[in-house]
Amino acid sequence: MTRFRDELRLIAAQAPEVDLAERAVRGARRKKAATFGSAVASLVATALTATVLITAPGGATMSGKIADVLPASGVDPAAYAYYDFCGRRWDPRKNTRTFDKECAQWRLVTSTGESFRMPEALSVYTEQTPGNYMNTGGPVQISSDRKRVAYYSEKDQRFAVRDLADGRIWLTPQTVTRETMVKNGMMLVLSPDGRFLGLARQTSSVVDMESGQVTEIPEGWHVQRIGNGGSPVVVSDDKDRLGIFDGGKVTPLGKSAQEVSELSADGRTLAYLDGKEFKDHFMTHDFDTIVTLDVTTGEILSKAKFTDASKKLRGLRIGGWQSPTEVMISAVADSGSWGEGKEDGVPTLGQVTYALDVNTGQVRKLAEYTYKAWSGSLSLPGF
Repeated sequence: MTRFRDELRLIAAQAPEVDLAERAVRGARRKKAATFGSAVASLVATALTATVLITAPGGATMSGKIADVLPASGVDPAAYAYYDFCGRRWDPRKNTRTFDKECAQWRLVTSTGESFRMPEALSVYTEQTPGNYMNTGGPVQISSDRKRVAYYSEKDQRFAVRDLADGRIWLTPQTVTRETMVKNGMMLVLSPDGRFLGLARQTSSVVDMESGQVTEIPEGWHVQRIGNGGSPVVVSDDKDRLGIFDGGKVTPLGKSAQEVSELSADGRTLAYLDGKEFKDHFMTHDFDTIVTLDVTTGEILSKAKFTDASKKLRGLRIGGWQSPTEVMISAVADSGSWGEGKEDGVPTLGQVTYALDVNTGQVRKLAEYTYKAWSGSLSLPGF
């Protein structure tokens, strides 16, 4: 799936200038897989030490102390989730079984800066070998209201949604073996309130996690976004053509898009990034246009080229709405480097988040997040 290939390219954009991107794309061809988890509304920091540092535009820094396992209840709203292999080098040419269980766990960081391990959530696929690898893992998705988190429960062999405040956990009716996860991957999509979970690989479905009702998506279409209340459901096919699923059928919108925002509060407006181009499976031109679409009519509402400053952004992602006229996007931080001239040689990676005006193409910086690690994955509310 295209979105999964884009995930690999985003990782490659932050990787050392070797043939890792080429290896990753070859791996993607070998294993038909897909991960919505590390796509970002605003990516945030991980660290090699026991402290995560987040630097806002004004220079303020928040320190989150690493705690232990996620409590059964009473957890503050989520800020982000990540895993970083405990700062160890990750090499797709080598078997990842060398990582112990704790270094293959997601961590959830709250809005108050606390950080908890999530041992129940599968992250790194330790079965990878030099001849059969994929630089991805079990997905984690955070609802845009930050109150619920979705993940793959290895113990239950099902996908789970957990309410952070009261600790309730809902499991999907469908079982998915770890072997299937490693072989095919999975893309997760949460509705903004975290009640509805979209699952996508060869087939797609939307699960009402509170009632257990499963709605199958017609063959050839994959869930991209889910509105509150479970509708509308935005879907796409393998050529990134968009459609609306309703009443058991898909109505094509006549548009194609790779990066699609959450729906607006009224469920009518969708924003998407346009302008990306590829040649021989490698990106030759990044997104340069923001488009809005009325999903009830298929009508284009606005279309704006990025401002000059925006055109320099790399590895763009799109998330939820920051205001009635702005959507959240993220980009690879220009300050990211792979440790050249640094005493410890450990890479400094990062992301920058912006609010993008859908009418003018202008951006305003929201926050910059950098962290030191060799590799890992991150998930932010609403991406």
